[in-house]
Amino acid sequence: METQTEVTVAASPEAQAYAVARIDEVITLCGHLGSVISQEIEILAKRRPSELKPLLETKNRLTEKYQEEMSAMRENPDMVRAAPPAEIERLKDATFLLHGILDEYRTSLTAAKTVTERLVKAIGEEVAALRQPVKHYGANAQYAPMITPATQGTASIALNQVI
Repeated sequence: METQTEVTVAASPEAQAYAVARIDEVITLCGHLGSVISQEIEILAKRRPSELKPLLETKNRLTEKYQEEMSAMRENPDMVRAAPPAEIERLKDATFLLHGILDEYRTSLTAAKTVTERLVKAIGEEVAALRQPVKHYGANAQYAPMITPATQGTASIALNQVI
């Protein structure tokens, strides 16, 4: 079985150049994607989720391209093995950094989701409390017919589910 160094030595200069170019492309994608996600983390920290929308298209495009490149590398591992070990280490470092940013992003999204869910729950509980039947005495000192949500009118609540 050949080692990483033996494959690198045996690879043609064209194969090495191609492998380095593909690795550089993935590293660049990791940098751009990490930058966009970092911007989203900052926006979530400022509690302005509506400002995420302009970044969505860019993030989706970069994510799709990153997934394509990583799939190509998984399907053809010899392409990566043709690169010098230093380039492979750069790729590992870039993907490790991206995964760290993604973990931070996941935490930010979970926090935003939790806050939103609690807010919606609190609003729902308050609406339910306000809509409880009201008991009151009538003219004959007995409980009058209860006013129920059906007899007192309706209240509506709108929920924007975009985070």
